[in-house]
Amino acid sequence: MVSVVIPCFNYSHFVHEAVESVLAQTFSDLEVLVVEGGSSSLDARQRLAELELPKTRILLQSEAHRAGANRNFGISQARGKYVCCLDADDIIEPTFIEKAVFLAEHYGYDVISTAVAFFGNRSGGYGSNERPVLKDMLLANYVPTCAVFRRELWERAGGFRDSDRVTGHVHEDWLFWVRLGALGARFWNIVGERLFHYRIHGASLSNGQDVLSIEDQREIIRELNADVLLPGVVERSSELANQSRRHPEPLRNLSRFGRDLVDTRPTVLLALPFLIIGGAERLLSAILTHLSAKGWRVIVVTTVPVRPELGDTTDWFREATKEIYHLPRFLVQERWSDFIHYILRTKKVDLLWIAGSAVFYDMLSEIRTLYPDLRVVDLLFNAVGHTANNRKNSHLIDCNIVENREVAGWLIEHGETESRIRMIESGLDLVGFAPQAKDQEILERLGLSEGTVLIGFSGRWSQEKDPLGFVEIARRVPPDVSVAFVMTGAGPMKKKIEAAVADAGFPPGRFHLLGAVPEVKPYIASYDLLCLPSRLDGRPVVVLEALALGVPVLASNVGALPELIEEGNSGRLYEPGDYDAFAEGIVELAKRPDEVQRMKQQARASAERKFDARSMLAQYEEILSNIVFGQRAGGSSADSAARIAEG
Repeated sequence: MVSVVIPCFNYSHFVHEAVESVLAQTFSDLEVLVVEGGSSSLDARQRLAELELPKTRILLQSEAHRAGANRNFGISQARGKYVCCLDADDIIEPTFIEKAVFLAEHYGYDVISTAVAFFGNRSGGYGSNERPVLKDMLLANYVPTCAVFRRELWERAGGFRDSDRVTGHVHEDWLFWVRLGALGARFWNIVGERLFHYRIHGASLSNGQDVLSIEDQREIIRELNADVLLPGVVERSSELANQSRRHPEPLRNLSRFGRDLVDTRPTVLLALPFLIIGGAERLLSAILTHLSAKGWRVIVVTTVPVRPELGDTTDWFREATKEIYHLPRFLVQERWSDFIHYILRTKKVDLLWIAGSAVFYDMLSEIRTLYPDLRVVDLLFNAVGHTANNRKNSHLIDCNIVENREVAGWLIEHGETESRIRMIESGLDLVGFAPQAKDQEILERLGLSEGTVLIGFSGRWSQEKDPLGFVEIARRVPPDVSVAFVMTGAGPMKKKIEAAVADAGFPPGRFHLLGAVPEVKPYIASYDLLCLPSRLDGRPVVVLEALALGVPVLASNVGALPELIEEGNSGRLYEPGDYDAFAEGIVELAKRPDEVQRMKQQARASAERKFDARSMLAQYEEILSNIVFGQRAGGSSADSAARIAEG
């Protein structure tokens, strides 16, 4: 389906990384053609000639050629319907080609590219116009080099054309894109994410050439394309951009690429609203990593756009899978269902696991009709929020997974049968999360002495966690008590929290509002007490992590928190909103270091008794396997059913 052509001129030390980025694509029906363009170093030519990688052919030019000529030579040997030209010192993200081919096959776009991220000697990047037309392209180059385009258009255009060395350098890709636009090509740029990584370093393929000014390039590009820039083509380009060319059977070609790939792994698609900083994301990433290690194919789809300040935890899931698709970042919403059907059909999904995505709830009836062998699991963390969608679609769900007795009881009260509920108590890696000394670098950065009692809040800054309550609790602790407060996390209440901290007028060094941190574990390990004044909660991972690290927890008596915290031993429970009681507890414990030390020991001991992740992971694997392979959901997990009954 796709041929990726990589010209290589004196870049043999980079090209392996470029090829690997292609071989790591989530779209499999592709080939790689590396064109050795006559490098000046014989050693470099030899290294490239000896390169052996799957799906990769090395094409050797007998003498030096410029970028356009090397691309043309590679494309002339290509077998793909589509072509992507990638420079030897650049790389692409794993999902780029798949998304480009999807857009081409479904909606008839001829050239598909993406926003650009810099790497190497520079960070940052740039976007582009989502739908550039010929009028735009005659003013500037709106299509990055790595675009995926139809091979037949390359043939019609006569290929890439290198500029005259005497006249000066004109960007050959810009010249080519203008020509394609004049021939009627429709362009689309994925602007919501940067899937092309452009390396910034001292050398480039145009090194030693005199690159002309943009104004001069515009003029020459018009001259060299005069034979196709005929009257009316600019207007025609704008008309074509607004036309719909939806393929009548778009999945026919897209399904073809998997025919020769025998993949017998069970495949699970996890449907989430988003991947932001939070305990649910930490829990789910651990479960998916385990399933992947056990031979499952894992796919993640998100369906809610989020602001950057909420954090992005995509990297947490990369150990489990490359197949992570944030629909709001690369598709307009009316196209989401097309992509979801594409995934379900071409990737042969066995199990749809919904964890809060309203889009998948809304599509569930249609999905079950079109894919009758597909099994559906719903994961509920609490008894509000997505429970309405769960009940509305209950007849379409094979199994409901919950973390605590409160949610299980709620489901039973609202018509669910016990046999279709499985309770899996979340656990933790007790080796990775073990008591450790306070992080001295953090203490020094915050200006805290070893004797200061540190009270922390780490979690999502959203209403149910009541982060404003934490600020209020800190305000009510008398200033003569030797404590300090630290707050990490991200969420929609950021501005309100910043305002509340400013209004509280804390003395210097008293309250540290840190926001999102790269790694939360060293902060939690440095707390003497974790404070979580939730208004609503389930089984928050941060509490498990704190207790495993030997940090007692002061929390609200809601959700599953009473199941996690042993009152008076591993922590204390208060009524939600009773900020005076929280503050009084902090004051008391700050004056009783021996009691805090005792509670720390009890916190770790309780974690060892109750929170071993191995049990949780084994239960998820067993229950999901039973569902996929047709057995009664969780049929051998009698202990889980018994725990529900006990509740």
